[in-house]
Amino acid sequence: MKRFDWLESFELRVPEIDGDHRAMLELMKATRAAAAAGNRTKVEHFLDRLFALTQNHFMREETLLLRWGYPDAKTHAMYHQRLLDRAKAVRRACGKIESQEAFEECCEEMMTFLVDDVVRGDLKMKSFLQSNDLTLPD
Repeated sequence: MKRFDWLESFELRVPEIDGDHRAMLELMKATRAAAAAGNRTKVEHFLDRLFALTQNHFMREETLLLRWGYPDAKTHAMYHQRLLDRAKAVRRACGKIESQEAFEECCEEMMTFLVDDVVRGDLKMKSFLQSNDLTLPD
């Protein structure tokens, strides 16, 4: 598997959430391609878009979880905030790096832990969503 490829196992079967996740992964791929091409301006643009999309996704997801009565909604929201805080810190650090290789590695690190939301954070709620008929049917 190439990093940032969508896997069927990521699917929550909740269109609002899955659509955001797919868009985030596509932005990550575009960011990686721009970094590999040495286009720092484009990388910065994609990172800004990714951060904005991630913030909006987190708000949308947290609203849905509260509406659906997810028992760990508050904990999940705190997890989101920690990810955002970490992303901001790494983003600031990436902006100060001059070496192309180190800059690419820094961007990769930020994107990797944002993927953590899809892989670890959201998959924890999958059984709750399924058992409460909040997902699309198979």
